[in-house]
Amino acid sequence: MKMDIQNFTTDMPVIGFTGALGSGCTYLAKGLEKHHKYHYCSLSEPVHFFVKKEGKQETTENLQDAGNFLRKDFGFGCLARFVVSQVNRDLKKLEGDKRPVGVIIDGIRNIGEVEFLQQLPNFYLISVQAGTSIRKQRTIGEGVDKRFATEKEFNLADRRDRDEQTEYGQQVKKCNYLSDIIVINDEDEEVAVRAEKPYKDYINKILYENYISLIEHIAHGGMSNEKRARPEEALMTAAYVESKRSSCLKRKVGAVIASSNGDIIAAGHNEVPETANTCIDDPRYGRCARDFAQEEFGQNIKNCPNCGEKIKIQDKCKKCGKEINEFCKRCPQCKSTVEIEYECPKCKKNVFQFYLPGSGDSTGKLLDMCRALHAEENAILNLSKLGVRLPHIHKKDESELEGCVLYSTTFPCNLCANKIVTVGIKKVVYAEPYTMEEAKKVFEKEKVIMERFQGVKSRAYFRLYS
Repeated sequence: MKMDIQNFTTDMPVIGFTGALGSGCTYLAKGLEKHHKYHYCSLSEPVHFFVKKEGKQETTENLQDAGNFLRKDFGFGCLARFVVSQVNRDLKKLEGDKRPVGVIIDGIRNIGEVEFLQQLPNFYLISVQAGTSIRKQRTIGEGVDKRFATEKEFNLADRRDRDEQTEYGQQVKKCNYLSDIIVINDEDEEVAVRAEKPYKDYINKILYENYISLIEHIAHGGMSNEKRARPEEALMTAAYVESKRSSCLKRKVGAVIASSNGDIIAAGHNEVPETANTCIDDPRYGRCARDFAQEEFGQNIKNCPNCGEKIKIQDKCKKCGKEINEFCKRCPQCKSTVEIEYECPKCKKNVFQFYLPGSGDSTGKLLDMCRALHAEENAILNLSKLGVRLPHIHKKDESELEGCVLYSTTFPCNLCANKIVTVGIKKVVYAEPYTMEEAKKVFEKEKVIMERFQGVKSRAYFRLYS
C-alpha cells in the first residue's frame, strides 16, 4: 500500500493514540496539540463524514458499523491511508513558524491501521488506559460530553470495541499489544481540570516529560544515554520478549517472575505441553485448535438456535472466489481465513457471532478450548524445575517468593490467579487494559497487589533507550 508522505520529514515524530472508550485519548492528544505545537488528526474523521453522508445519527454503534464497513470494503488500513494523505497535504501548506513539531493520529482501533502507520518514520503508538469505573463516569449520563445513556449501552459498546473477533472490526485489545508506550490516565484531574495551566501541567506530567520529549530528542538525532529505562520497563520488555517464543497462532503471551531486587528467576510463555505437537505441527489440526473446534461445532448447527429456522449458507471466499456452503474458519481451497456471516432470515440473529463456543451468547469460553498452558502457569512450573522452594500448603511463610513480582503481558485469568496466590506471589504487574473479574476477586481476597504497567514497551525499548 503506497504511502503519500513526502512532507513527513525524518525528524518529525508521529504519535498515534489508541485506547478503550472513555480512556481519554483525545483529551491527551488535544493537550499535546495545544501546548506542544502538534498537528492533530483522527481516524474517526472519515467515519463521521461517512455516517453523516448516509443520513444517520452519529451514535457509537453507527460509527462502529461505519468503520467496519469502510475497512471491509477498502482495506484494513484505509482510514489511516486517507488521514495520512490528508495530513501530507496539510503539511505542504505549513511552512516556517506554522510548521508543527510533530503529528498526532488519534482514534486507532484496528491492527491494520497500526501496521500501515508503522511504515512512517518516527511513528510511536501510545495506549491510553483508565479503569473501567473511571471510563464509565466519563461517558455515561446526561450532557454534551457523555456518549451513553445507560451502563448497559456502555458495556455493549465497550465489549465490541475491545475485540470483535473479525479482521475488519474494532480491535483495541490487539492495538494495545502493538503499542510502544502505555500511559495511565485515570486521575481525577483528567475530568476536573479546566484551567489552562493545570491542564498543561497534567499533560506534561503524564505524557510529555517522560515520553514525548524523549521521542523528539531521538527524532532529531540525539542519544538517550542520559535517560535509563526503569526496572519495570526492563522486566515488562523481558515478558514481551518471552512471548515471542510462543507458537500460538492467535495470541502470544509472556510472563516473568522477578525477585525483590529485580532479578528474573523464571519466565514462561503460552505453549502446548513439551511432549505435544504445536497446533500448526499437529496432523489433526494444522492450524489453531480453537478454530478447528469452532468449525466442528459450527458445522453441526443445522438450525438457528434462537428460532429454529433451517440454516442455508451461501457464501464465497473473498480471496479465491470458491463457493462455501457450510460453516468454516478457512477456505477449503486456498486455506485463507474466511469469516462466514450468516444472519437468520427469520429472527435476524447473526448465528455464528452469537452461538459458537466463546462467542456472544454461547456457553463456555473460547479460552477453554485452547491446548496450551498459559504463560503464568509455565513461569510458575519453571520455578519448580529450578528448585525454588514453594510454600507448604499449611506454611505459606516458608515460600521463597516473598517480595517477588510477576510481570505479564496480559491480565491473568482466574485459573492462573489461583496458582499465583498458591505459590505466594503478592504482586502482579500487567500491560493489558482489560481485567478478568473472576481473577480480580481471587487477588483481592488474598491481598495480591494488581498494578497496571505504565511506560515504554518492548517495540520502542531499544529505539528510545539505545
